[in-house]
Amino acid sequence: MLTNSEGAIHAVNYQLHAKSNRFKGLVLTGAPGRAIGEVSRSQIFNQAKSLPDVEILMKHYDEAIAEFLASQPIVIDPSLPEAMGPFLHSLENPNNLPFSRELWTYNLPEYITKVHESMLIVIGKKDIQIDWEIDGGALERATTQNSTASFAYPENANHVLKHEVMSKEKLSAQYVGLHYNAPDAELDIEAANAIYNWLNSAKLCVRDNA
Repeated sequence: MLTNSEGAIHAVNYQLHAKSNRFKGLVLTGAPGRAIGEVSRSQIFNQAKSLPDVEILMKHYDEAIAEFLASQPIVIDPSLPEAMGPFLHSLENPNNLPFSRELWTYNLPEYITKVHESMLIVIGKKDIQIDWEIDGGALERATTQNSTASFAYPENANHVLKHEVMSKEKLSAQYVGLHYNAPDAELDIEAANAIYNWLNSAKLCVRDNA
């Protein structure tokens, strides 16, 4: 199973509950090593940190999330950026509940410790959604008992393992979002080789033309 981002949660959840047809191995790319809510907060903070009133904005954001987690209607402070309204309301959309609350507090390291199959975790160093040091470090600590767990941190791979030439310090959420599927976006070779080489070393079935 090869997943990206939130997909790592679903793959691990499947593996822990499957009675048959279990995965022989897992490749988890852009996997979060913190609770989803914590990852989301850090992303929002990084986008807003240049604003002079960022601490006040984050305080109101935290208040809204606290209401959400307490199963209360979210009250959006008018000082929050307009774009944040639809995002917060999407969390409490009846079509998304109760999954969104469960997902928000889900912490992958707590569950990945119970997975004993071979796995490779790949986080690009130019991923601005998941931090290769913070999230990768948490996942490394959680898999210390799994001798078959491997990690790769490609130097120039972004969140979806595309090659990124711009320095991470210059990357913005708007730029990254527009370039994930840009016509000139290419798969990062270092990331691809890490996955292919792991599949071979783990002796998992790989086609010659994979």
